[in-house]
Amino acid sequence: MNRRQFSACLAVTLLLPCLSHAGAFEDFFLAIKFDDENRLRALLLKGMDPNTVNEQGFPALVFAMMQDSPNAVRVLLSSNKLDPDQPDPRGETPLMVACTLNKPEWVSALLRKGAKQGADGQWTPLHNAAAAGSSTAIELLVKAGGNINVLSPNDTTPLMMAAREGRETAARALLKLGANPALTNQAGYNAAGYAMKAQRQELAFEIMKKEKALRKAPLKPSPGN
Repeated sequence: MNRRQFSACLAVTLLLPCLSHAGAFEDFFLAIKFDDENRLRALLLKGMDPNTVNEQGFPALVFAMMQDSPNAVRVLLSSNKLDPDQPDPRGETPLMVACTLNKPEWVSALLRKGAKQGADGQWTPLHNAAAAGSSTAIELLVKAGGNINVLSPNDTTPLMMAAREGRETAARALLKLGANPALTNQAGYNAAGYAMKAQRQELAFEIMKKEKALRKAPLKPSPGN
């Protein structure tokens, strides 16, 4: 083999892993898109990272959710290497996306996986669930320890989100679970105000009635008194 032939063979040898990786990357996201459980599982077994992001920067799990590929979602969630809190380019975590899409089964699976719910000063899965009207997701999140009055960056609560979007069932679920109707955000709105703005007068009156009842409720005695 002369020098030129050797150089050509070396170039091909060095290129093969890159081509292999590129092919696996394309196959990976095609398997997710077409909800091909067997192909996806095989790629993961061969070492494909379940946290791989696509060309637009969306993590595999979020992409699977957006494609409504339930088999792919299940396979990815079964991986011990999966990061359940990996955000997409919008800053949305898989748990937030599952709430937006009103998929309680995904919410439940992510919570079992240890997905975080966020804290005051952030948009959280509870805000998404409230805006989407997903009462079941709301109950799952609160039961798992989510703060029902968690404040967004502008102090908006999940109850305000539900009221603003006219999600009456979700708003009532939040009230039943103990949401505070008296809170006001930086825009100067409370939940009742958002309900009125959304032309949900009956809901607005229910929220105001709840707020009035809370104001009149007797103070609980301090411990030891």
